[in-house]
Amino acid sequence: MAAMDMGDGKAPQRTFKEKLLDTLAEAELDASAEREEAHKDKLALSVEALVDGCPAAFVDFFYLCTAGDGVADDNYTAEELEARRIDPDRFEHADEVPPESMQFLKDTLVMADTASRRGDSTAVSECYKTLAKYFTGTENPRKAVFFFAKCLEVASSSGGDPAAELEANANLGAAHEALGDTAAAIASFERQMALAESSGDDGEKRLGQSNLVRVYRHAADARAAAGDGEGSVLFLEKCLKVAKSGGDPSSEGLANHRLGLAYHSEGDYDKAIEFQTEYLRLCTALGDRAGEGAARRSLAAANQSLNDVDGAVAHLEAFLEIAKSGDPASQARACCSLGKIYSAAGKFDRAVHYFERFFEVARSLNDRRMLDVARVNLGIARGSARGAGLLRVVAGTGGPGEAASPQGEDAMHALMAWKNVRLPLNAAGA
Repeated sequence: MAAMDMGDGKAPQRTFKEKLLDTLAEAELDASAEREEAHKDKLALSVEALVDGCPAAFVDFFYLCTAGDGVADDNYTAEELEARRIDPDRFEHADEVPPESMQFLKDTLVMADTASRRGDSTAVSECYKTLAKYFTGTENPRKAVFFFAKCLEVASSSGGDPAAELEANANLGAAHEALGDTAAAIASFERQMALAESSGDDGEKRLGQSNLVRVYRHAADARAAAGDGEGSVLFLEKCLKVAKSGGDPSSEGLANHRLGLAYHSEGDYDKAIEFQTEYLRLCTALGDRAGEGAARRSLAAANQSLNDVDGAVAHLEAFLEIAKSGDPASQARACCSLGKIYSAAGKFDRAVHYFERFFEVARSLNDRRMLDVARVNLGIARGSARGAGLLRVVAGTGGPGEAASPQGEDAMHALMAWKNVRLPLNAAGA
């Protein structure tokens, strides 16, 4: 139906909904025009690569710029679409290389193809490395992997340039690591390490060891998170071996600490103590007080799990001395742990001493939750200490059918005096 004429010659006023729909339609037309223009640019650049006599550049350019073809794709995979609950039939893949970068990509690929045909492997590798580094800093990280892999392919096939192959493996490992592909990163860094050892270059060996220690730790964390304790221990043992071979006491110590924690989680407390003791030795030699504290705390936990109360107490008291000059929260936790150990051992006076310290530190931190925990523990410990005193008094009166000793009679008088006036037992003559 045609819009009604208002009689004054003016067009009828449009609603907000009508304006919004028109704006959306115009935006879709603009986007469609931009996509069409980008498609034309891509086709033109592809043809230019062929005209330049570089078919390899044409193939790489076409695949790298085409979405959903599986070649260095940075668009969502079918699994990623499903995980994000996106309908694959309605999802429109964007071009994988922005239009403003297509010329640069095509030109560099043509340079690489030209260099390859004249046998200049160094120039080819430099072109691929340039592209890899470019894509590392964009939203297309898989393309960085694609080009670093090409660098490795060139270095391996050229034969006689182990330095280039070593560098390519290091770069490829870092690219895989950035994508979270730890297994692929490990494979690349292990090849890097093997080449570094063959070269005899100490600097390259240190870099390789550093990379391997880091990715082995990541792999161990992933196994632990998946509930695979044995797998975690396996990678931590590899980590320790590499750290030892590199003469890095700091990394070696941390690997020992992580292995100790892993064995503790697996219930092997003797092995946990073995590795934490070595961690403590290395930290002491390095003057690493924070590391010493972590080792002491872990050793206390392992000894406690083995019901070695004296060992647990010794390590916790040593940890408490370290914590005095550091983190008050750690000091509070140590006092709390000591209080619990002494309570469990029936040494309530000592338990009260440490729970009082726990309470004071918690109050200084103004941590309400910690303060509530400290207050409850202190109350229980004080009650237990008074109860123990009462039991000692009662025990001194003699059992059923037994004559009370003179000490027992005195104790009974003290108990009655306490009952009548509610004085502390020692004040009532106990």
